[in-house]
Amino acid sequence: MSTDPYIPSAQPPPALVDHSYTFGPHIEQYDKPLEQIISLNAPRDTIGVGAFVFKFLPSGEPQLLLIRRSACESAFPEMYEVPGGGAEAPPIDATLLDSVARELFEETGLVATKIVRLIDTVDFEGRRGDLWRKFNFEIEVQDTENVVLQPLEHDEFKWVTKEGFKALIQSGEMRTLPAQGRTIIKAFETYGQ
Repeated sequence: MSTDPYIPSAQPPPALVDHSYTFGPHIEQYDKPLEQIISLNAPRDTIGVGAFVFKFLPSGEPQLLLIRRSACESAFPEMYEVPGGGAEAPPIDATLLDSVARELFEETGLVATKIVRLIDTVDFEGRRGDLWRKFNFEIEVQDTENVVLQPLEHDEFKWVTKEGFKALIQSGEMRTLPAQGRTIIKAFETYGQ
């Protein structure tokens, strides 16, 4: 596990790209516009997405990308999370899968090549009392080595193993929301299945 923190520079946001990714038939049900996803998931009125990106240590042990919310963020400052955010209706995102590819790119500069599987969904109440359902997907990317953060949103990233994540949480060196922590552990436990 790398413990060297990423220090953001004055880098501009990544250039927009055409997201060309693949997905299997078991993911096809999420290749729908936001309004259809909302109607299928009522009474939730807001849909979010999370992108779980793995890479491997030389030993073959998987590491997961986590990003830390900036201290100036109004919601959950300095908490670690996977890249993600709110799904958008067309014309921004044609489908829910486009939402996760876009959020991953906007927050890290990583380009999705394959949406592997749905890890889980998490329901919660937003800051304004709206009901959210977050869809968490495992994603493969073109290149894991060129993470570019937007410092006003996220100021650090780490690649962590399952045991490394548990140790960082237990020691207090890393904080995350409980639901996010449970999904992170689930993603490690079900990786490759």
